[in-house]
Amino acid sequence: MSLGATLHFAAKVLALCCASLLAGCATYDIPQAHKGRLFGRTGFWTFYSGKTGFNGPVLGPGSYYAGVYNDYRTVDCSTTTMQTPLDTLTRDGVHFGFTVVLRFSADCSERAIERLLGTLTPDRNGAITPAKIFQTYIQPAIGEAAREYVSPLRANELNERQAQVTAGIRRRFLEIMKTRERLSVVIYEMNLVELTFPKEMDAANLDRAVQALLRDKAIAERERVTAEIETMRMRRELAEREAEVSAARIQKVGEVLRKYPEYLQFDLQQKLPEIYREAGQRGNLIIAAPNAVVSPGAAAPSASPQPASPPSASPPRR
Repeated sequence: MSLGATLHFAAKVLALCCASLLAGCATYDIPQAHKGRLFGRTGFWTFYSGKTGFNGPVLGPGSYYAGVYNDYRTVDCSTTTMQTPLDTLTRDGVHFGFTVVLRFSADCSERAIERLLGTLTPDRNGAITPAKIFQTYIQPAIGEAAREYVSPLRANELNERQAQVTAGIRRRFLEIMKTRERLSVVIYEMNLVELTFPKEMDAANLDRAVQALLRDKAIAERERVTAEIETMRMRRELAEREAEVSAARIQKVGEVLRKYPEYLQFDLQQKLPEIYREAGQRGNLIIAAPNAVVSPGAAAPSASPQPASPPSASPPRR
């Protein structure tokens, strides 16, 4: 084969290789819920591919021209819910465990995408995943906030202030994410659940709860007895006051009767017709004093039985 034919054949092979590269790497698809930038590689084809490293604007989902030797690096912007167990030590060396439940996403503003792509190494397929963001930014911040609130406390103090400690950890974590990691992650929700202590402390907690229940029952019983005693005292005082009122009333009536003794005779005369009527219906005898007024120093007249037959009453039944 002549030299010209050889060169012609080599040119064809080179053209075919170039065509294959152009056909396979000419475009790149950025998936939904992702954002990315063009990344120029370094190597043999750098002279033909153009600029190296990140260049160009931040792009949203779609198909873009990449060239022969370039591709796109992306960030997964989808909202993700993750949970992870964490463990930290109290001041006296007791392990305090808890589970963190987070709903978050990458900060997908243009500046944040540039920062993430320039800081993190993609996990797979040239994409920075939520797991990478969690491991890089979120998990260290949670650990820092937990140590800040747990390490100064002893286990018993932590056990008594669980709600306060968990609220403090959550507040401190959100502060860290809003300041230090402002262009990295967006936190939508964060909760601490399933707080765990050693088995010995769980047993102590149960015993403490039982003792508290018994103490509450004893207090309730004592309050009930105290209330009953107070009620009885009040009833006794009420009865004494009612008796005093009755005695005063009787004394007042007696004083009036001593001053006006004829009132008894008048009252008896008013009641006699009714007495006779009821007695006549039942066939009874009525012993009535001829005079209901007894003068001081005088002997009381003897009473004699009279038939219960007033003029207006019917004859007694035999």
